[in-house]
Amino acid sequence: MKRTPLKRKTGLVAKKKPKAKKRTENDYARIYGSRERVAWVQAQPCIACNRIPSENAHTRSGGTGRKADYTQIVPLCRPCHTLQHSKGWKALGLNSSRLDYLAFLTQFRWAQTREG
Repeated sequence: MKRTPLKRKTGLVAKKKPKAKKRTENDYARIYGSRERVAWVQAQPCIACNRIPSENAHTRSGGTGRKADYTQIVPLCRPCHTLQHSKGWKALGLNSSRLDYLAFLTQFRWAQTREG
């Protein structure tokens, strides 16, 4: 049985990829201050084991391939941060409502240090 070749209704057109934007200071800061805030959070003790120094851990992701807001960061030490990425927040004994509270508390303490 002889078959006829398939015909495309539309031509193939390569889509252009958008150029990656350079991150500006406003993009980095987004809200509540920026690099100073990030450095302040890193100076706080880990929320899971009270070790210092700590890293910034985002309580919520920004979505696929997007960085989360800097208002939703909490301090975690390196071992706890590694554990959180591999096994999740429940491995550290934290649930979503507790995380929201800790992120709010961190944000509140930062605001108080800025005011006076």
